[in-house]
Amino acid sequence: MANLPELDRFIECLRDGGHRVTPERIRLFREVYRHHGHLDADRLLRAMQERGVKVSRATLYRNLELMAELGFVRKHRLGGDRLLFEHVHDGQLHDHIVCTSCGRVIEFVSPAIGAMQREIAHAHGFDPNRHTLQIYSQCVNCEDHGDESHLEEAPA
Repeated sequence: MANLPELDRFIECLRDGGHRVTPERIRLFREVYRHHGHLDADRLLRAMQERGVKVSRATLYRNLELMAELGFVRKHRLGGDRLLFEHVHDGQLHDHIVCTSCGRVIEFVSPAIGAMQREIAHAHGFDPNRHTLQIYSQCVNCEDHGDESHLEEAPA
């Protein structure tokens, strides 16, 4: 895998913060950035184990938290107790639509919504540096089927 510019920054942030740069942290970082979309920690752990990477659940969670603190992953609680992680690329802001039945997550970008959020923040004396928008609804597949039987056809 090519060296990501984010990996160089991650290593720099680890060193600047007095954290050790370990092979496990680098492997976890690469695994997180290898996936696109949202990952739960258990899925990430399975993916790493399937690739022959030995990592404990505690190490994984601790390092995901560290990556979040350093700004390399975002944590989202999308629907109930489901905690998901996604890697961060500079300048890539997006919002989420979450199906309340099957849990499917759709990412979308709307410059109009972003502009409206900045306008509202400025009107109240704020200068926004980030935001989060999550829309909850039932997806068309769940509405059509009245259940979650479509999940075999469409990935969550």
